[in-house]
Amino acid sequence: MVDLNTQAAYKLNISDLKENTYVKDDNGKEPNYLNLADKIKVYRVRILARVTFKYSSEDGNYASITLDDDTGTIRVKAWQNIKSVLDTKKEDLVDMIALVREWNGEVYLVPEVLRIVDNPDMKTLRRLEILRFKKEEGILDKDTIQKEITSIKTSFGSESNTVVSSDAKSDATDNTIDGRNKKEDNPDTIKSPINEQKSEQVKVAIPKPIENKITSQKPTDEKTTGTQDDTSETSSENTEKPLRVRILEVIEKLDAGDGAAIDDVLESVKGPEKDTEEVINELLSEGTCYEPRAGKIKVL
Repeated sequence: MVDLNTQAAYKLNISDLKENTYVKDDNGKEPNYLNLADKIKVYRVRILARVTFKYSSEDGNYASITLDDDTGTIRVKAWQNIKSVLDTKKEDLVDMIALVREWNGEVYLVPEVLRIVDNPDMKTLRRLEILRFKKEEGILDKDTIQKEITSIKTSFGSESNTVVSSDAKSDATDNTIDGRNKKEDNPDTIKSPINEQKSEQVKVAIPKPIENKITSQKPTDEKTTGTQDDTSETSSENTEKPLRVRILEVIEKLDAGDGAAIDDVLESVKGPEKDTEEVINELLSEGTCYEPRAGKIKVL
C-alpha cells in the first residue's frame, strides 16, 4: 500500500497535469496517481501559478480557486485547509503543494500547503527547476530543453532591453541545466528544493534585478542551506549539527501523528529562539514542513 505521506511533491507545469493520464485503481486498494510520461507515478505536486478566480460556498464548508501558470489552468478544491484558499485574491502568485485528483474527467488539486509569493522571479526559477527535473528523468529531449532555455532568456531580454550574446546564451544554458558553475564569481542565489525523492536542497542562480539575465546554477551541500552562522555561539557549539537539522529532528521526535507543537519545538531546540523561529518559517515557506493545524508543525 502506497503511503501518501512519503510521496514527493513534484514541481510540474499545469500542462503536465492535463496532458498525462490519470490512473485509478479499480480495486480501491492503492491511491490514484498521474502517470507522468510512463516514467513516474505522481501523487503529489508543487505548482507555482497565479489566481484567476475564487469561489466559496455560503455555508463555508467548501472553497475553490482557479490557477494559471501560462501553460494551462486548473481548479483547486478545498474541503479542508479552506482558510489558506480564502486568504488568496485574484492575481496573487501562489506556491502550492497539493494532491492530484480527478472527477468526471476533470483533473483538479486538493491543497495541503499554500503560500503567497511576493517575488515574481520565482516563476523563472521554477521553470528552470522543472526543466532540470525533466532532463534528468529523460522526459524532454535536448532540442526541447534548448528551446525552453532560449524562451526564458528572451523573456528576460525583452523586459530589460538587455542583449545577450550567443556565447553567453550557450554558457548560461549549460550552467543552468547541468547544474555546473563554470565561473568563479557567482551572483546572489535563491535556495529552493528540487524535484527529487530525497528533497535535496540546491542553490539556483537567478537574474539580478538590474542585469536581468540567467547566469549559472550551483549545487550546494546541506550545511549551506541553514540559517546564517550565529556569532553568539561558541567555537565548541559550531561543531554541533546545523540548527536546521536539529530542528527537523526535534519536530519528528515530538510528532505523535498530528504534528509537533511549535512552542514545544522552540523550547526543545538549543539556541536563540529568534534564530529557531526564522528556520521554522523557512521550512514552512519552502514546503519542507507544513502546518496540519494552527500551532502545529509537521515534516512533509
